[in-house]
Amino acid sequence: MTPVLFRIGLYVSSFFPLYVLLIINNYKYFSSLKKMKKLFLFEDFLPSIFICILIFLILFSFLALIVIMKINLNEKQQFKGVCKTEDNLLNYVVTYLVPILSIDITKANSLMVNLGLFSLLGFIYVKNSLVYLNPLFLFFRYNVFRTENNEVIISNYDIYELKHLERERIRTRVLSYKIYLIRK
Repeated sequence: MTPVLFRIGLYVSSFFPLYVLLIINNYKYFSSLKKMKKLFLFEDFLPSIFICILIFLILFSFLALIVIMKINLNEKQQFKGVCKTEDNLLNYVVTYLVPILSIDITKANSLMVNLGLFSLLGFIYVKNSLVYLNPLFLFFRYNVFRTENNEVIISNYDIYELKHLERERIRTRVLSYKIYLIRK
């Protein structure tokens, strides 16, 4: 998998909580078998397209997560000065998830504006390698750390275990420039 495709997968998966919230927010389309049948027969076109894309994004998110959980750690790196990061993830969630939740799936202009916002955020996320801004890491017990060299570590080790491993060569996977995955 190329680094750009990998970053795109992590971007799409970073919105997984949003996908769940959007399904809950539009529960009326899932409240009966008859309504779900209407959706999948495209009788109500815009909500049907929206739900199909949402299902695709959910499946793509799971695929990206499976890749990160199974990817080979193919390098050895040494880290110094490992510490916890600031709460950038909370800013990410509040700034981007909340506006997208205002989507009205029955109006084309609302869908287009939100598609534009989602695309713009994706461009920024992928271009700037912000792969560590992903709430799913927390759900799967991965934490984000920084080093004194401004490297980002995504790991299922806790801070004390990483501190203990400082100055040792640890098996890693480079996810992007100065962004590393470390697994137990």
